[in-house]
Amino acid sequence: MCSVDSKPTLTVFQASLGGLPFPLGSDLTRTAARAYGVLREAQAFAQRSMFVIDGNGILRYENRSFPANDPAAYEAVLEAVSHLGT
Repeated sequence: MCSVDSKPTLTVFQASLGGLPFPLGSDLTRTAARAYGVLREAQAFAQRSMFVIDGNGILRYENRSFPANDPAAYEAVLEAVSHLGT
């Protein structure tokens, strides 16, 4: 997971969810957000989105309106991540 938030902010967010089985990355330069077309340039923030990309660079999950504060929303993400090793 990657966010335009700082690493300390992401650490607090991860803890608020009870932890996540994958790392969180900080995109302070907004390079990834821009590349995936979710950066709102005028407001300088990214639309809350979720992408799962496998080791071969293949997009396995995409949600451009991801409800990050809803723990149930992570079920589809965890399902996509669980298939990455197969």
